[in-house]
Amino acid sequence: MQNYKLISKKGEGTFSEVIKAQNTQSFKFHAIKCMKGHFEDIKQVNNLREIQAIRKLSPHPNIVALDEVLFDQPTGRLALVF
Repeated sequence: MQNYKLISKKGEGTFSEVIKAQNTQSFKFHAIKCMKGHFEDIKQVNNLREIQAIRKLSPHPNIVALDEVLFDQPTGRLALVF
């Protein structure tokens, strides 16, 4: 997350919140979906249906591209960068 400057919160749901952020190296804007749940390991993260579906469907012109998956092992926090 240190590669991103958080701009503003765009929305919140039951399982996650979406934040507008800017990459500090490329200066491109991204949407970062921060999951509220905590995960034990990277295997559990990779088994999420949302991540599997996005990877299976991309690249597609009507599907937002998943740029990066940020997982912090010590805290169990997960963020998806679009």
